[in-house]
Amino acid sequence: MRVYFLLTIAFGMGCVSSRVGERDIDQLFFRGEWDQASKKLEEGLTRAGEGQDQLLYLLDLGLTLHTAGHYRESNQYLLKAASVTEIKDYTSIADEAVTLFVSDNIKHYQGEDFEKVLVHAYLALNYTLLSEYEDALVEARQVNQILYRMVHEGNRKYKESGFARYLSAVIYEATGEWDHAYIDYKKSTELTGDFPWLGQDLWRLAKLNRFSDDAKRWESEYHLSEEVTRMPRRSTEGELVLIYQNGISPVKRPNPQFHSLPVFVPRANPVVRAVVEVDGMPRAVTSVVEDIEQRAIENLNEKYGALIAKKIAGVVAKEIVADQVSKATKNEFWGFLTRVFFYAGDTADLRSWNLLPRDIQMARIPLSAGTHRIRVVPEGARSGTIELTTEIRPGKISFANARYCPP
Repeated sequence: MRVYFLLTIAFGMGCVSSRVGERDIDQLFFRGEWDQASKKLEEGLTRAGEGQDQLLYLLDLGLTLHTAGHYRESNQYLLKAASVTEIKDYTSIADEAVTLFVSDNIKHYQGEDFEKVLVHAYLALNYTLLSEYEDALVEARQVNQILYRMVHEGNRKYKESGFARYLSAVIYEATGEWDHAYIDYKKSTELTGDFPWLGQDLWRLAKLNRFSDDAKRWESEYHLSEEVTRMPRRSTEGELVLIYQNGISPVKRPNPQFHSLPVFVPRANPVVRAVVEVDGMPRAVTSVVEDIEQRAIENLNEKYGALIAKKIAGVVAKEIVADQVSKATKNEFWGFLTRVFFYAGDTADLRSWNLLPRDIQMARIPLSAGTHRIRVVPEGARSGTIELTTEIRPGKISFANARYCPP
């Protein structure tokens, strides 16, 4: 009976995830038909129930609703996703043991480490775009708390998220908590010191906090001009912070050297940055604050030692069971057939958060109070220009969100 059970698993569980195979949903997303894509993802989530692909649907549905501007609805699904993306595996011992014989596809998808982090990053973005800053700060802090636990409890070789730290700094500034903003801007220099506007942020917050010596230090260190360091802002001026999500994240493929293991492969992304036009005039270019493609590849590579060790253990287990089948049936053919079934079912788990951007970028633009027409023009693409209208209030920071997908 045990042999029959294992053979049945080998036949049935090497299959591709249902979400991975839904190319029509991906195409709807890439064409900007986000509401239609959301409906199909909701149908898929209903079919998946609490099965092994539940998390995939929650992640893609949350991101699609976010991209469509339905931030509150997006949070409903991302919060659910966050509840099932714990650092410690929730897979049962029985499920884990079975994957020694066949593919990891039979397990509930638990998310890659970087995906668990990005769930909270997108929750923070949603709350920010809803002007619910306290909740946004909670989620931004959660990003780095999760990374801290991964490093210290999971022995991962990761670092804090510069994007989450910088976003929290901007939110603190937007709410007038200048001391906290200054601390997080300084922390951002340790994580991603190449943000082009970071020197201006440090100088500005040092001035607001009346740290004269610090202000002189940043002015010298970042070679800030008199125009850049003009303080305070005019009473009729506010600021736009544009969050630009660029391209499409890498996709998992079977490793050419080890077909039963996945590897992240970058997808075609012709656009490196975007030009931001305000009322018909170029005002800024976007800069990368979170390189999702690089983080995905690095995170999976860091896990490869453990993945290979598990595959070796699986080979040993398969050979033992096949030998037992030969002995129990007194027929070498059945042992050979058992090996065929086991190895045929041992395919790479190609599941991932499929609709993420390649990277997240930002631009910060001082603007006069009032309504402005914004055009986000991707450099290197024939199409994909995004048009927005934003309201700038005097002395306030306003946030806007845009997404470019390759055709």
